[in-house]
Amino acid sequence: MFKFIKELIESFKEGIEEGKAELKAEEQAEYQAVEGLISKFKEQGKPTLENLSLALSCPFRSVLTLGEPIRLMEFGHLEEKEVESLRKLLKRDFGIKDAADVSNVLEELEDAHDKEDNLARSVFLSGLNLYILTSAVEVGYITFEEIEDFCNEEVSFISSHVDSWQQFGELFMEGECINNAVGRLFLKKNMQLLLKEETSPWCIFSWESISNVLDAES
Repeated sequence: MFKFIKELIESFKEGIEEGKAELKAEEQAEYQAVEGLISKFKEQGKPTLENLSLALSCPFRSVLTLGEPIRLMEFGHLEEKEVESLRKLLKRDFGIKDAADVSNVLEELEDAHDKEDNLARSVFLSGLNLYILTSAVEVGYITFEEIEDFCNEEVSFISSHVDSWQQFGELFMEGECINNAVGRLFLKKNMQLLLKEETSPWCIFSWESISNVLDAES
């Protein structure tokens, strides 16, 4: 009997060691993937319009997704469960289930945008538009090419009225009007991380690089 118990203990220990090895391998793979993305973006030199559209969507995207924030900088790096979460949130929060719904919601937001004479609210609405658009691309309702001009307009508006990532975050929170107190706390906490994390889109590229991208697009 003691031999049987000893064998069970040994088997249990082996299972633990195997589990640790698998976890270490997963962590190493994730680390290498992140380092690869960092190198790619640094070699790129300046952001693309896609990078900027996603980066300016990050106040919401960073709350709703897991893992290193650098994954928020380019389409295609979210896990399937995160993509499914975005799909559910688009339906719950905005009634968006397909490309036609995206157009309808954007028209409503554009009308609200035109009526605003408050800078903070306008910056927030532009960021919200970009979040909806990039999420719709991420879940496959539309392509980025279809909304590229619209994203350019929103990024240009924000860039022409804001001087830094920090100011963007401050104005976004000042104009934010769709969350309760708890939701706003999560947003604020995540924006502080976006300003400090070295793998954050807000740290990889400087705010000044935005105008260079917009000049190249025009």
